[in-house]
Amino acid sequence: MDRIESFLKVAKESALIGGLILKEHFGKLTQKDIQEKSEKDVVSFVDKTSEERIRKYIKMNFPDHDVVGEEEGGSDDSEYVWYIDPLDGTKNYIAGFPIFGVSVGLTYQKEPIVGAIYLPYFDTLYWAYKGGGAYKNRNRIEVSKRVQVKSFYIAYGFPSRAKRNLNIYWKIFRELFEKVGAMRRPGAAAVDLCFTAEGIFDGIVEFELNPWDVCAGIVIVKEAGGIVSLTKGLSKGTDVIAGTPNSYPHIEDVVKSNLEGL
Repeated sequence: MDRIESFLKVAKESALIGGLILKEHFGKLTQKDIQEKSEKDVVSFVDKTSEERIRKYIKMNFPDHDVVGEEEGGSDDSEYVWYIDPLDGTKNYIAGFPIFGVSVGLTYQKEPIVGAIYLPYFDTLYWAYKGGGAYKNRNRIEVSKRVQVKSFYIAYGFPSRAKRNLNIYWKIFRELFEKVGAMRRPGAAAVDLCFTAEGIFDGIVEFELNPWDVCAGIVIVKEAGGIVSLTKGLSKGTDVIAGTPNSYPHIEDVVKSNLEGL
């Protein structure tokens, strides 16, 4: 088996392994199952169990690779680094809102090369590898072909514990809102990237994210024909701008003009 195919196989299987945990407990959590990591930031045993099992499976297959997860952290010193979000959309999950998923991405020398994102509620697996196209389950997907700005659907998101002045985000939102057809905030960056890759959204802009939020989705969007940029690279606190060849320039212009100098 080709090396990239073996990476993809483990990425897909890892996302499904985490997804089984999410499926088992969805709609069953009580308040005692939820802990506050910090103000407005929560976690449950579901997040932790999902990450533990994914991490164990990856290390079993690739013991020399580094693994970085949202809950347990990890080193990113090796050539190959896996980034895991064991439950992207934790607040959605706790509330019973079915927009959540498991994101597993692999980088080689800091570049995302493999991504798998599983949406348990919909039993849908998005996946891609560099140069191989993007897929939803077994079907090839591509970004939207919409051309008119007034017809664009744009997803957005910013953290409840924002480090920047929130007025910056309000201004960006308003400028985009006045130009495009609709704005949506599902509350899970990995899912938003998948929806962009398959043409539901024309683009997304989300702020102050982490590598595990976007690593897998970057590959999927790019392989679906989209454009993705990160303001701070694949690091903590980065912002993601993604879209189709038609929408991306419009989103980038609004975001960068407001973030310039910050």
